[in-house]
Amino acid sequence: MKFPRFSRRRARLALPAALAAAALTFSMGTAAHAAPDDPIPDTFDFSDCPPLPEGADPLFSRCFVAVITSGKFQIGGFDQEIEKPMRITFAQTLNLDTFEFDTVFGKIRAEKMLIQPGLFGDPLLTAVYAQPEYAGFFELPTSEDFRIRIGLKVKIINPFLGNKCTVGSNSNPIMLDLTTGTTDPPAPNQPISGEPASIVRSEPPPEVRYAKHVDNSFAVPGATGCVFNFGAANWLINQVGGFPSPAGKNTVIQNEYIVEKSYSAL
Repeated sequence: MKFPRFSRRRARLALPAALAAAALTFSMGTAAHAAPDDPIPDTFDFSDCPPLPEGADPLFSRCFVAVITSGKFQIGGFDQEIEKPMRITFAQTLNLDTFEFDTVFGKIRAEKMLIQPGLFGDPLLTAVYAQPEYAGFFELPTSEDFRIRIGLKVKIINPFLGNKCTVGSNSNPIMLDLTTGTTDPPAPNQPISGEPASIVRSEPPPEVRYAKHVDNSFAVPGATGCVFNFGAANWLINQVGGFPSPAGKNTVIQNEYIVEKSYSAL
């Protein structure tokens, strides 16, 4: 299935609803809980906050930073533990003149993960790495389970594959429908559950919330652009990685810390 390429979701809301929405999804986290095993990051970087749309009010517009500290990224035959932090930045904005409420994507920052060790331990020429990248789709559907829908592609990194080898693409992304609730995947996957956002640190500011997002109901498309940027080795990546991979055979689990700031405080 193909999805349109866009990075913001726009809706017109009555003023009370808009002001409530400006409090934003993650502000509705539950009372303080004990922090998970992952240590809370020492600092949170707001440098990737996207520019405000024209007319958006800085006071009622907020930037969110979610730092994924651990979890699982299993697509096809690639099964990786998330061992290095990943950062996702986005904003929710409000225009008080038009009552227009926007979700605007900022950036995803993720280090490459080793998926195939090199021959004889070689980490450069024969090792293969994977790096998640944004693929042009992001929205926060209104729901009680704090869903995040995001389109990703996974860059496959090796000197012989060229610089445009990816699993999924902007026109045909890996579409994740992440939830803090319980999934309902097709077989052979079984339901798994996330954890709603909860306050784990109030001082010093900004307030930090912990959440666990999961999805194991998504499909993964095949490789594209591998070798010479026109796909001479797509078949090889597909064969080795088990792509395309149907829904029910893939899983993403994200343990994350979430902070927010008003644009007036940035």
